[in-house]
Amino acid sequence: MGQVKYDLQVLYVYKLYYFFSIFIFFILTSLFLCWRFGPLLGVFSFVIGFCTAYLLMMRKQNFPPPDKKSTAQKMAKEITQDSTPLAISRFASQLYFYFSETRQAIALLEKYQNTNDPLLCATLADILLREDRPKHALSTIMKNPTFYSEPLLLIILGNILQHMNKWPDAIKIYEHSLALAQKSGFPHNGTDKFTQFLLTLSYTATIHHSLGDCYVVTRDYTKANKHYILGNIRFFDISLWRKLKSHVTYTA
Repeated sequence: MGQVKYDLQVLYVYKLYYFFSIFIFFILTSLFLCWRFGPLLGVFSFVIGFCTAYLLMMRKQNFPPPDKKSTAQKMAKEITQDSTPLAISRFASQLYFYFSETRQAIALLEKYQNTNDPLLCATLADILLREDRPKHALSTIMKNPTFYSEPLLLIILGNILQHMNKWPDAIKIYEHSLALAQKSGFPHNGTDKFTQFLLTLSYTATIHHSLGDCYVVTRDYTKANKHYILGNIRFFDISLWRKLKSHVTYTA
């Protein structure tokens, strides 16, 4: 299988776990050196390990997809045991990203669209937007009666409006999504609590970055810079940070 182009939110989580997997080895090594040779060598090893793991995380931009055969078997087992909107959404995402089965993924999601589940609806609209069908994606969001109270749906709606160059409308939607997310959070996608926490940080950061992009287009550079900073502080990996282009001048 080829490389999968993950969403920034998912990529960030992968990169963090990659960092942890490397850094934990250096932590154990540092503890051993501290016990065996003294704290100075242990601290030195800890610092070197942190820097090494961080640099490797920054450089890591691609992660191999899971094995096709085992993934297909797992998907088939899960979908026969669980047909909830959450399971359908995950199944469709795997069809689309891992197997490039666009038609099957869209057809499956549309079959269960009347459940009005926010995660399922957001998954469908996101795939449609990726397939350059923004009008269809927009109608998918608008058909959901709860879209204006679901932060994840509003993120996708903001992306659609941004794609359609409706910058002021996108700004309003992104800001409303941020306000809702602070109160109720994002829909749970079946991951553990820590991963969900990381995804929440990543989603929030990308909303701020998207707002920054919108404000750049509308020439409000002060607000653009503010949102880039608010997004950056939520990303531990500085390779994901955003800033105003060097040719853009703004008044603080």
